[in-house]
Amino acid sequence: MATYNNTQPSSSGGNAGLIIVAMLIVAVLVVGAIWLMQDHRSSSERLGDAVEAVPQGLDKAADKLGDQPPAQNVARNVKDAAKK
Repeated sequence: MATYNNTQPSSSGGNAGLIIVAMLIVAVLVVGAIWLMQDHRSSSERLGDAVEAVPQGLDKAADKLGDQPPAQNVARNVKDAAKK
């Protein structure tokens, strides 16, 4: 009587662990990117930047005071550049 020995390892357990590790790495990178994009300056630092920008125009000084995410600032600056 011949016996068949299937010694091939199951790869589904290894793949699941690899997928979980990859998802954790992506999650850490996303959280880090969001944290780095935020403006961590104090209000006095923002005020100082606004005062320095006054000679360039009051609109730019007001923009420096705004507490908006960088993506909104980029979109607004692109629209302003297109107007000029």
